[in-house]
Amino acid sequence: MCSVSGVIIFDNSNFDKIEKKFAQIMKKAEDRGRDSFGIVAIEKDGNVRSIRSLGKPSDYEEKLYGIFNENTNVVIANNRAEPTTEYINKKSEKDIQPFEGGRYVVSHNGIIANDNEIERKYGIHRQTKIDSAIIPPFLDKLWDGSLESLRKSLSEIKGSFAFILGDKKRPDRIFAVQNFKPIYMAYDFSLKAAFFSSLDDYFDVKPFDPVNVKKLDPYSIVEITKDMKINQIPLISKLSKRALVIASGGLDSTVAATKLIRDGYDVTLIHFNYNHKAEEKEREAVRKISEYLNVKLIEMDTNIFKIIGHTSLLKNGGEIIKDRMGEEGAEFAHEWVPARNSIFMTIALGIAEAEGYDAVATGINLEESGAYPDNEMEFIRLFDKLSPYVTGPNKKIDILMPVGNLVKHEIVKLGVEIGAPLHLTWSCYEGGNKHCGRCGPCYMRKTAFKINGLKDPVEYES
Repeated sequence: MCSVSGVIIFDNSNFDKIEKKFAQIMKKAEDRGRDSFGIVAIEKDGNVRSIRSLGKPSDYEEKLYGIFNENTNVVIANNRAEPTTEYINKKSEKDIQPFEGGRYVVSHNGIIANDNEIERKYGIHRQTKIDSAIIPPFLDKLWDGSLESLRKSLSEIKGSFAFILGDKKRPDRIFAVQNFKPIYMAYDFSLKAAFFSSLDDYFDVKPFDPVNVKKLDPYSIVEITKDMKINQIPLISKLSKRALVIASGGLDSTVAATKLIRDGYDVTLIHFNYNHKAEEKEREAVRKISEYLNVKLIEMDTNIFKIIGHTSLLKNGGEIIKDRMGEEGAEFAHEWVPARNSIFMTIALGIAEAEGYDAVATGINLEESGAYPDNEMEFIRLFDKLSPYVTGPNKKIDILMPVGNLVKHEIVKLGVEIGAPLHLTWSCYEGGNKHCGRCGPCYMRKTAFKINGLKDPVEYES
């Protein structure tokens, strides 16, 4: 395990200040690697200058300086924490990253599980048993320098990785490649350089520093050139569009599912029966919706919320708030179910990974985000960022919110436009023969249809 670091310099007049900042990054990166460190600088003409040392940078600070000069374009570095499986009793410079091939320089964080297989397949000889050492000669054989060729080459790698790559043949660019291992980039406006590291904390950016810090997308390949052009492609090329949609049987998830179908997704609905008051009515609705849309339905039965906490949405959980014709129930989370959406999302994500779905979708929307934190777009955005770290390697699953930016009357309008079966939906918190007409969801539903000048196709008690 390691921390990978790098920098591409857009203006060489500041190389001494850039070197100082890079040294600070290396010292902070000891948090992820204390056994050895190395720095390789690629100059304008493709020549390289390097230092490698056992121990940690803070103990040998003098070695962090003297690599940068006015001809430096790209610098790649590594702080290594030696894995138990690759322990070397007597280490030498040949065991220290970054590793160099005939053309490519590589700093790697992660594990290459099939390094021996690659070595045999391509007849590669390594001077060290460290798995990362296989990558430069492997890339020398397969990679022609293009992003698409790099994606194809790396598809043979089994394991985890964040790579910072340099090309001695084209020293005017740097590459950052990752599956689920993290890489952050910081563009320093004053120094005119882009820095890379495994954690944003290593940049030591203060609130008003002229630095833009960005987490690079998991499962991506990013190329940055000295003229400040950025090219990016996904690491995994998805050939299918299969979405697992969390469906309650209500307006929002039904419109979300219908929209995904219209957008070309192969949709499956997943519905949770969790001992709530409207369980029977929702189950009846979602089954009819599934049949109408001609999509598969997965039903999950769970009683977990009986253990987690009491809520009026559950059977025997008390009365639903119906004050002021449901407006108060629509604007405040009286019927909050602890961690419900995150639990549903996590279960759906596990099923999606196991069954080969490309995405999990939900009907969260802008309207209900005013009352429910787990209906906020930010919840889905952050869950999407979490997804690569809770699924297996190379199984990136997108988290979608097809109606996340819409309020209720816009959802109704969209549903009508795309032919969603709104007449089959159940929105009420209660489980009576008709919608109660007074709870929060009923209030919003009736108002949404009224705003659109439409007659709601479901019946109400009041």
